[in-house]
Amino acid sequence: MSCSGTKRGRKPSKAKEKPKAEMETVAAERLEAAGRLAGWIAHQINNPLGAISGNAQLLARRLQRDIGDPDTLRVYLGYLEAIQSHTERCARITGEALNFTRPGDPELRKVDLSEAVMEAADLVRYAYPNSRIMLALDNERGIPEVKADREWLTRVAFEILSNAAAVSEDRPISVHICAGLSDVRVRISDSGPGIAEDVLPRVFDPFFSTRDEARGMGLTVSLEMTRKMGGSLKVERKKEGGCTFTAAFPLWGQRASDCTDSGSG
Repeated sequence: MSCSGTKRGRKPSKAKEKPKAEMETVAAERLEAAGRLAGWIAHQINNPLGAISGNAQLLARRLQRDIGDPDTLRVYLGYLEAIQSHTERCARITGEALNFTRPGDPELRKVDLSEAVMEAADLVRYAYPNSRIMLALDNERGIPEVKADREWLTRVAFEILSNAAAVSEDRPISVHICAGLSDVRVRISDSGPGIAEDVLPRVFDPFFSTRDEARGMGLTVSLEMTRKMGGSLKVERKKEGGCTFTAAFPLWGQRASDCTDSGSG
């Protein structure tokens, strides 16, 4: 499988640069809007949650003071513990929503992309025991290190591989890592039913998913993380069914000029 980078001295045409830049801007604006929505929801929910939790604690102390029968006290305290547990769970969910839509800034360092992808693959195999992830490296040129955030790389790979495992079931998932002239690319191809042509442009939209059980934010945040690391992320339909996600990250010491095409292919 070819993995050549942009040829030296050749600049992308302005006609191609414009739609790519527009796609990246739209994706960033959508994620920003999702972050604002998540922040508003968290604020609206956390305030009453705090009141519920505080009053439950006050009531527990009052019951301990006023109820003398240990069995009766145990029953009522059990109810209050359930209330406290569920309010804490709701607070964690709103916190996760905020963190999920606001990834922050990456700590860019020299990173081995292969190791990050292999770590993500191990995590996915644990979550999906029947998954068949087959990893191939371009050994002819070797895999140089990239400029990226190690944790973010693993998270991006995990999100893409998780989606692939969910739709592929026990069918093979192909992972190919290879080096270009200015970047390192990882191509992840699933064996799922594929995505309809009219749905493909929405794959990276916030809260959009073709699976009922999914939150629809994993790929959105993955695109934003990849973009902030100076890379690109795109998806293409395979003729034989399924999809291929391609993420590219700039080589260590290389500018990100050849990794700016993000979005659906």
